Amino acid sequence: MMVWFERLSTREKAGVGLALILALIFGGRALGGALMGDSSLQRRLLVVRRGELQRMESLQASYGRIRGQAATASTALKAGESLYAFLDAVAGRAGIRSKVSYMKPSSVKSRDGKVTLSVVEMKVVGLAMGELTTFLHRVESAGETLRVRGISLTRIEKSRLLTAVISIETVTL
Repeated sequence: MMVWFERLSTREKAGVGLALILALIFGGRALGGALMGDSSLQRRLLVVRRGELQRMESLQASYGRIRGQAATASTALKAGESLYAFLDAVAGRAGIRSKVSYMKPSSVKSRDGKVTLSVVEMKVVGLAMGELTTFLHRVESAGETLRVRGISLTRIEKSRLLTAVISIETVTL
């Protein structure tokens, strides 16, 4: 059985011996770690897993907080009040109700039916810049769920008055 080893040169015998020693060292370590349990590796994994768990718990808490805020979102609209009625009241308080040419309400429900996007497009004719800013300020400061989606301004010829087409939207649960 050792015949092949005796035919090798001294350099080749040293290489084979070194390879056997390295194989025994690394194999012994791997076998010992597998049998005895590599506690340092397990401790590091445990620390990593605890960090991941803490991160998941903090994300879960922030998700719950955000979900609660969305459910009780402060809105200028009272329960059962439409965006159309609210904007009509704001226009009255801003003193521009008589200048409103039209108001077109529309609404779109989400696929799951839990959220409704309500949009009102309104045209106001003969509007001074101060009246426009008062109205927009009242709409924007009314609540977090209301926002001006778009506005188009046209100057009436030979006057300082404007014609405004304003699109306002809100999300209701």
